[in-house]
Amino acid sequence: MKKRLLIVDDSPDIVEMIREHFVNSDFEISCASNGGEARTALSAGFRGVVLLDFMGPDVDGLALLDEVRTLAPLSKVIMITAHGSIGMAMEATKNRNAFYVHSKGEDAFLERLGATVANAFRNLELESRLERLESQVRTYSFDSIITQSRRLQAIFRTLENVVDSKVAVLILGESGTGKELVAKAIHHNGPRRNQPFVAINCAGIPDTLLESELFGYEKGAFTGAFARKTGKFEQANKGTLFLDEIGEMNLALQAKILRVLQEKSYERLGGHETIHVNVRIISATNKDLEAEVKAGRFREDLYYRLSVFPVHLPPLRERKEDIPILAEHFLKRFNLEEDRKIEGFTRRALDQLLSYNYPGNVRQLENIVSHAVVVAGGSLIDIPDLPPYLQGEFQAMSQAKAAEDFLSDLTSRILPLEKLEELAIRKSVAACKGNISLAARLLGVSRATIYRKIREEPEEEANP
Repeated sequence: MKKRLLIVDDSPDIVEMIREHFVNSDFEISCASNGGEARTALSAGFRGVVLLDFMGPDVDGLALLDEVRTLAPLSKVIMITAHGSIGMAMEATKNRNAFYVHSKGEDAFLERLGATVANAFRNLELESRLERLESQVRTYSFDSIITQSRRLQAIFRTLENVVDSKVAVLILGESGTGKELVAKAIHHNGPRRNQPFVAINCAGIPDTLLESELFGYEKGAFTGAFARKTGKFEQANKGTLFLDEIGEMNLALQAKILRVLQEKSYERLGGHETIHVNVRIISATNKDLEAEVKAGRFREDLYYRLSVFPVHLPPLRERKEDIPILAEHFLKRFNLEEDRKIEGFTRRALDQLLSYNYPGNVRQLENIVSHAVVVAGGSLIDIPDLPPYLQGEFQAMSQAKAAEDFLSDLTSRILPLEKLEELAIRKSVAACKGNISLAARLLGVSRATIYRKIREEPEEEANP
C-alpha cells in the first residue's frame, strides 16, 4: 500500500516544517492551504493520512473533517491546532471519528506527530489486509460461484456441510470445470480461512522436482541447492494444501504423500529434522482414479485417504443453462480490462455458444469471450467475432439445418420413395433456377435421370 500524506494548513511555515520532517520518509506528500485545495486532493481517490488544521481560512476544520469522511472514507485524519481545547479534541475524536488530535505547541510536537502518523498508517494497513481477507471470503464463497445449474447448486449445498470438518476432499472433473475455485471456497469458508491456502499442480512439475517442491530441501541436498527451501507442506501448515492433478503423481511419491498423511510429519530432502505439519488436504484430478487404481497406476490406500469426501463437478456441456450468465460475466470483466463498451451478444452468436460442447469447459468459454471482446467491431458480439473454429461450427450447423429443413419438408407427408425422389429432384432443379445440367452435376446423376424422374422432355429445360 502506498503511504500517502496530505497536509492541510493555511500557514506556509507550518506546512513546510511538517513536510521537511517527513521528507526523508517513504511517504508520498501533498499539501493544501485551504478547503478547496483539500477537496480537490481528496476527490482524486485519496487514501492515506490527512493532517488537518482546526482553523482553516475558508472552512472550519471540523466541517472539513466531516467532508473527508465522505470524500475519502478509507483515510485517517489527525487534527492539529494552535488553539485547541479538551472539548474540541473530544468532539473531533469521539463524535467526528478523528484518529488523534495534536497541539502545535506541545513539547516535541514533530516527534509526537511522526509517531501518530506511523500508527495511523499501521492501522490503515491492518484495515486493508482485513478488507482483502473479507474480499477473498466473498470472492470464494459458494454463493459467488456463477451458476444456475441445480445440479451444481446441490453440490455446493452438500459442501457447506464439509467446510468446517477436517476430512480430505477429492474434487473430480474435467480440466476447466473450476476445481481450484471450489477448493478455495472450501478453504475460505472454513475454520482455516485465516491460514495459508497453498496450491501445487502435480502435472506441471517434473517428477524429479515435485518431491523437493512438496517437502523442501536443506542446503547442499543436491547440486544447485545453495540454501534451505521450505516445501509446500510446510508453507501450508495450519492451512490447506491443494494437490491439483493428483492423478499424475508417480507411485514412489504417492507412497511418501501417504506417509505424511498418516504420520503428519516428514523430513526435508537432505535433512534429519522431523517437521510436524497440520494441513487439510484437498486434491483434484481429471482422471478416473478408481480405474487408475485397478490399472496399478495409483495406490489404493492413498486413494481412500484422499477420497473421504468425493465431489464430481459436471462439465459445461452438461449444464448449458450456465453459458449465457457466464458469457455475460466474462463480457463485463473483459470490457473493464480492455476498456471496451460492448453491450452483449447477438441472438445467433449466443445460439452458437449454446450449441458448442466446450472440451475446455468454463476456461474455454472465458477464452472465447476474451477473443471476441478484443476483435469485436460493433456494440454486440456476433459470429465473425468468435474464434475461427466456432465460425466453422456455425457454417456447418447452418448447412446441416438447411438439409434437415429440406428433408423435413419432403417427409411431412408419408409418400412412396419414388415420389420423394421426384420431389427432391424438383426442388433441386428449382434451387438451380431451372438449370438441369447444374442440378444433375450437384446431385451426382445424369440429365436423363432427372428428365425421367420428373417426366419432362429435354427441350423443356430452362436457360441458365
